[in-house]
Amino acid sequence: MLFKKENLKKLQDYIAKNNLKGYLIFTSDPHDSEYVASYFLDVRKYFCPFSGSAAEVLITKDEAYIFTDGRYWIQAEKEIKDSGYTLIKKGDKNVPSLLEFIKMNNISPLGVNLFDIKMSEYQKFLFSKIEIKDLDISFLVENLTPLSKEKVFKLNKELTTLTYKEKIEEIYKKIEEKGATANLVTTLDDIAFILNLRGNDIPNNPVFYSYLYLSKEIGNHLFINKDKVDFAIEGITIHPYEEVIEFIKKHDNIPTLLDKNRVNAKIYSLFKNVINSSNPSYLMKAVKGEKEIENTKKVQAIDGVALLKFQKYLEENIDNNLSEYDYSEKLKEYRLSSSFCFELSFETIAAVGSNAAEMHYAPTKEKHSIVNKDNIELLVDSGGQYFGGTTDTTRTFLIGRPTEEFIHDYTLTLKALINLSKTIFLEGSTGQTIDIRSREYMWQEGMDYKCGTGHGVGYILNVHEGPNGFRYKRVKDRDDGSEIIPGMITTIEPGVYKKDKYGIRIENNLLCIKAFETSDGNFFKFETITYVPIETRCLDFSIMEKSEIERLNNYHQLVYEKLSPLIKNDECLLSFLKEKTKVIK
Repeated sequence: MLFKKENLKKLQDYIAKNNLKGYLIFTSDPHDSEYVASYFLDVRKYFCPFSGSAAEVLITKDEAYIFTDGRYWIQAEKEIKDSGYTLIKKGDKNVPSLLEFIKMNNISPLGVNLFDIKMSEYQKFLFSKIEIKDLDISFLVENLTPLSKEKVFKLNKELTTLTYKEKIEEIYKKIEEKGATANLVTTLDDIAFILNLRGNDIPNNPVFYSYLYLSKEIGNHLFINKDKVDFAIEGITIHPYEEVIEFIKKHDNIPTLLDKNRVNAKIYSLFKNVINSSNPSYLMKAVKGEKEIENTKKVQAIDGVALLKFQKYLEENIDNNLSEYDYSEKLKEYRLSSSFCFELSFETIAAVGSNAAEMHYAPTKEKHSIVNKDNIELLVDSGGQYFGGTTDTTRTFLIGRPTEEFIHDYTLTLKALINLSKTIFLEGSTGQTIDIRSREYMWQEGMDYKCGTGHGVGYILNVHEGPNGFRYKRVKDRDDGSEIIPGMITTIEPGVYKKDKYGIRIENNLLCIKAFETSDGNFFKFETITYVPIETRCLDFSIMEKSEIERLNNYHQLVYEKLSPLIKNDECLLSFLKEKTKVIK
């Protein structure tokens, strides 16, 4: 979907014709998905040139604004140049929020598609006395990408600790405790988790567009394109996707548990007897069971081999002037060569120099830079969807001559990773409680990375998953502030991003486990379950503690123990692994 200025003019004419002050486009779908199918994303891309995955677009009769956070500022500045758009840097000092901006500029009445705004956000607009008109502008968009017609598939018994029936029974208990007799689940990853099904409706997110209604009284009902399911699901009645509204209207008085932070305003407004609470499946999904943990560790090792092969390939081809895109495709090839891997978990970030300073830059066949020794680093953030887990790993590879500044920043990043990874914390701690353990070295020098330190990771599901995460402050639109408890898998990915210079990030996945118990309570710690060598040729050992070097050596010993059995018949690769995990003295 290509943006043209005349597309923007078309929408501005529509705004004037309908006596609006503006129109607000969310990067969303009716299910509050972080990443959405092209069908829904096309609407924003048709009217705005920004290609990132997170933004709100506000258009008035005469102006156009894009609101996005620090991960995308550099990218957005480039992409909206000469487009008529103004960038509003969400979260920056003295910058108003989206709602504050709308109030300050009296942009009311405001057009919004109520399927694309969650109820909790919609209420804030109403409380601020912003007049909202429910308008769908997709009819203005030419050549919308059709929704996927691929069928859903079942996970086999070896991949899940609980059956879907056991999960539903647990949900029944939890909603009854809240005084509800039904639960409408609208978030796609929760539905996939509950039913032990997966799909391919959103690239890199193995979910399927649907609604799931659970009730002991009137049964369990799945609303989905019926052509996508070619098998019966015992205890589940299957309806066409579009029938969900009529179904709700017939049962609107039943006490129904809804999470207004996850249900769109259109659907929520149909109910007359709502029990407001988080969906039980939200936390259930985040706490992995015994089989999920065992399988995830297995595929992390398989994924580690793919990245090891990639690093070897990179070092052997650095003088061949291949592009960022070439390398991303090679890594994809290595991952998909495993029968366990069925797709990537997100679009690979492979970036050099100033590109790496854009946190979510991703090369394409048409848009990329050449990778050679004129650059200091190649930052690669990537992951895979496996029958056994979801991976997300970042490594910053040295490919040129590092400056003293780069060496210092790289070392700070590794120290940040180690410091949080070794943290022991008391039960009840959240990611916000301990996030400073990652940032403190950078804060001491007046530096910071404009994003969270880490996020929860799904199991054969979305690579970004709540309610766990690491963040030093509460962010309104990020529901990742829960307690960190055993069974949760969370990334840690500190970094340094310097515009027009370079980007550095190192990322591992951490499994929360029990450490010990004393009279003061239960204490937890982390087990690192990412098995990929960390670049050591650009470290400043003068600012590293002996214990940090020892921990790095122990980590590399673990990497060798996990990967060497998988490559024992490949002498060249095994030799490369030995070199990359050798002890640092």
